[in-house]
Amino acid sequence: MNNIQQTAHTICVPEEELPVRANMRVIRRNHPNYGMSTDDVADRNEFIRCYLMREFEALMMIEANEQDDSFYVPDYTVADDGYSAFNTVDFQRTMEPFDAYGYAMGKIMERVKNLAILYSALTRDEGRQNTLRRFNSLVEYEFRERLLGCVDRFQTARTDEQKESLKKKIGELNRRIIECRKIWERHAPRDV
Repeated sequence: MNNIQQTAHTICVPEEELPVRANMRVIRRNHPNYGMSTDDVADRNEFIRCYLMREFEALMMIEANEQDDSFYVPDYTVADDGYSAFNTVDFQRTMEPFDAYGYAMGKIMERVKNLAILYSALTRDEGRQNTLRRFNSLVEYEFRERLLGCVDRFQTARTDEQKESLKKKIGELNRRIIECRKIWERHAPRDV
């Protein structure tokens, strides 16, 4: 017994009239844990957890792969060999310059391939015609308009140097149009 209870017993003051202790809580009858011991509460919570996890039992049987932490760059100190390798001049010398035109052409060819795959997956004629129209407008916008502009400039060119450079551009644009057609034919079936 603590001092207050001992004092209460000696003075004969009823315990209900003593001040509330700091570690006491109000117990409400509508509380879900009312009348239950801590073991009963733990058992009930375990039952609820098992009942809810029953729906995910098949998923829980699948083995989880260990995470691959190779994505993260390890922490190096100045004395380590791997410290700041990408910031050195030697690394920059080995890198090729970024080819923006090649990257753009690769993205255009990727869009052509995606349109061709979409065309082959569609079953309705309306959707297929819309996809074919999108393909034609893509090739028109990216290559044919520039090709026609180069042909007009070639016809009005005065020097052989201008004509030679325009011939190269015309040949490059024709090659890109043919490449688009080949990608389209490879991924989209021919209509019968």
